[in-house]
Order: sequence, then C-alpha cells, then structure tokens
Amino acid sequence: MIETERLILRPFEADDIDIIFQIYSDSETLHYTPFDPMSREQAEEHLCRIIEEGKRVPCLSYELAVVLKESGEKIGRTHILIDPETDTGMIGWLLLKEHRGKHYAAEMTGVLLSYCFDELGLHRANAVCNPENTASWKVLEKAGMRREALLKQKCRYPDDPSACAAGCVRWYPAQRALLLPLRSPRVM
Repeated sequence: MIETERLILRPFEADDIDIIFQIYSDSETLHYTPFDPMSREQAEEHLCRIIEEGKRVPCLSYELAVVLKESGEKIGRTHILIDPETDTGMIGWLLLKEHRGKHYAAEMTGVLLSYCFDELGLHRANAVCNPENTASWKVLEKAGMRREALLKQKCRYPDDPSACAAGCVRWYPAQRALLLPLRSPRVM
C-alpha cells in the first residue's frame, strides 16, 4: 500500500469490480488509451487477471486501486509495470471523470516515481502517453519526466467502439516520457 496526502493506493481485491467496471466501460475515460470498453463480464475477468498478476513472485505488475483517504471512495486505478530486462518501471493511471482536475494524478505520479526508485530500486521509470493528452503530459513533465521518443504506430485506438467489433481500428503514435534517477524525483 502507498499513501499520499489525500490518497491510498492499494492492491486490488475481489470486491473492487465496481471501480474496474466504471473505468473500463466508460469510453470517455478510455479516450486516450488503447483499451476498448468492457462488458461487466470482461471487467470481472480483467480484475481476476490483475489480482493473479499481483501475486506472482517476483511481482512485475503493481496494479493499485486509487481510494480517497477521507471517504474511502474508489476513484481510479494506477500501476507500475516492471520490465526486468531494462530495470524500468512504467507508470500510468486512469481516474473517473468526476475526479479529474483535482491534482490526484500529480499526487500519484510523484509517489509512484519515488516508489520505483526508492522501494523497487529500479534504474529508470517511464510512462507512455497519447501525444494529444495534454493534461497527462503536464503532470508527467511537472514530475520531472521528459519526452524521450515518439513511437509511431505504438497504440491501437478504436475509431468507434461499435466499429472495433468489425476490426476497424486506427494506429496512433504514443510518446514515451522518461525519468532517470539523476536526481531525486519531486514528490507532489
């Protein structure tokens, strides 16, 4: 479990299906991601995978529920995915739309970066972000990350969810932000 001033980031549990379904069934929340909206059944399967991956030793997938300390309300998910070959942790997050713009992403990014370096001892951390997602770029850059590369045709984004079933998709570039521990990352 990781705590910030206003948030608790904790491993997912079996009774977290509602937050997983809220996040992954909302096309607006998924707009800048390569994910297609999920049915409740798909969300249940996804949650089972998250929980199982979190039990592996060594753990390479830290998928965490984002919970408001004050109320206990679940407002999103965040992760650190570890690539052992490059000793790199990839961070990311998805928040319910009603909780965006409240600086929760900045709060999480700072502690996730610190966790990557201080707790996991990783060599570097990165994030993959849609180039059009200016809000997330601001958060990443404020945390000290820099744009490292534009990865052409990195992510598959659906043109429209109904077309996805027919296999109609577009490939978009994604930019990777990178932070090397040349200095301590700033905690927000």
